[in-house]
Amino acid sequence: MIRRYTPPRASRSQVFSRLTFWLLLSCGLAFAANVDRATPKAPRSRAGQTPQVSAMVAARFLEQASWGPNAATIAQVQNVGLDGYLSQQFSAPASRYTLPNQRGIYFLPLQKEFFVFGTQGQDQLRQRVSFALSEIIVVSAQKVFDPKGIALWMNMLQNDAFGNFSTLLKDVTLSPTMGYYLDMGNNDGCRTCAPNENYAREVLQLFSIGLEKLNIDGTPQLDGNGNPIPTYSQDTIEGFAHVFTGWSYPPVPGTFAYFGYRPNFAGPMVPYQGHYDRGAKLLLDGYTLPANGNIKTDLDAAVQNIFNHPNVGPFIGKQLIQKLVTSNPSPDYVTRVAQVFNDNGHGVRGDLKAVITAILLDPEARRGDDPSKLQSSDGHLREPVLHMMATLRAVNTITDGQNLMYYAYYMQQYPFVSPTVFNFYPPNYQIPGTNLLGPEFKIQNDTTSMARINFVNDLIYGTISNRTTIDISAYVAAAKDINKLLDLVSVNMMHGAMPDDMRGTIATALGATQSLTRRAQAAIYLTASSSQYQMEH
Repeated sequence: MIRRYTPPRASRSQVFSRLTFWLLLSCGLAFAANVDRATPKAPRSRAGQTPQVSAMVAARFLEQASWGPNAATIAQVQNVGLDGYLSQQFSAPASRYTLPNQRGIYFLPLQKEFFVFGTQGQDQLRQRVSFALSEIIVVSAQKVFDPKGIALWMNMLQNDAFGNFSTLLKDVTLSPTMGYYLDMGNNDGCRTCAPNENYAREVLQLFSIGLEKLNIDGTPQLDGNGNPIPTYSQDTIEGFAHVFTGWSYPPVPGTFAYFGYRPNFAGPMVPYQGHYDRGAKLLLDGYTLPANGNIKTDLDAAVQNIFNHPNVGPFIGKQLIQKLVTSNPSPDYVTRVAQVFNDNGHGVRGDLKAVITAILLDPEARRGDDPSKLQSSDGHLREPVLHMMATLRAVNTITDGQNLMYYAYYMQQYPFVSPTVFNFYPPNYQIPGTNLLGPEFKIQNDTTSMARINFVNDLIYGTISNRTTIDISAYVAAAKDINKLLDLVSVNMMHGAMPDDMRGTIATALGATQSLTRRAQAAIYLTASSSQYQMEH
């Protein structure tokens, strides 16, 4: 159980400042429009050398390409550049979830590992991408009660994050975790059976192409009456449902294999031709699989039928942009990413490494590196676990993950336990009273906002667990000079973009104490609990 929130003792000035920033939680969208700051300059280079990346640009890039910057990774990006960092991350060994020994609904070790990997893992980009994929292609411990199934699922996503989307789509289709979650496992294709349609429906609607035909820029195609054009019909769903028959769970070594085998998550599902539907099957855009086909070759053909649909590039590309960079990418941004999905420059479709590179190095992703070019619709609200990870990394946290999942639970993002197949929040959620998409705002309310502040409070002033430590010595060392302290906080936590009014308010609060440790704590607390920090631009 999570401990009851107990605020630290604070002076009147500190209390006033905290209340000020609590009120500012509602105004995050105005941040970009109201910031008045100088353009950060990259350090000068010696003749003939490439200019070094500025700390501010490095930090902002890491907000998109990792779980959050810290002093070490900022220096790393400054040293090798943005492309160099991506190359290093693409080759970094993947974090691997430990297969639990416990049976039943015991997910705490996996949730602890999730936070350990996020705070201390060397494969930061892979983790961000695999987590984004897990929110697009969803399974959940709400139904998959065996933690081994979730561990193997996450390891698969980690493994496929930099591969080809075609491989990912087939691995997802034959995953026993997905087979159990959306009922493809033991889906019988006998003549008198009506096959389960759950996976067929969701692989089309949520995991690949969406409900409406799209232009390459992600906007819907319209018919002569101005109405969106459906990508498929109920007949198409039924066709795929029949394709996804005849697959059962792999047997435990030493046991007899048979169709209808109990759920087992150690390995891809296995085919049983005798339980595969023998009829013809209508797929996308009128493509039909003939009757009496082979279960394995038909499944391969069906996966390729989905993979080659023109919607996949803009549909998946836009969601990855939303997860990593901005909730409201322009049609041109989506177009550029979808074009790379369609052809990585070497005739290969679905190259996720190329897609991720295109997303992170796109001019629209990088334009905020020059603050004068930042637009008010850029960026996104940090989802709860991203807010937590970024804050943990900013204060150099070492942890075994204990108790962190409970904070995420109160922010309505309990790791691996999405409430539905639609994730914790939908990608098309529109912020009330605006024309802007803000997916993460779907789970942002008074309760979850306070839970964020409670987390920051306990991290900085209290105790998360006896095996979670932070190191704010660099901040304490800078605290003798309030301006130097705020410069450091601004770079490490807000890529050097702390607004002048925010800086002034915090500086006033810091002047109320002569304790260097208390100054450092207050500066971090007030920043991490502010709306400006929670809105990532």
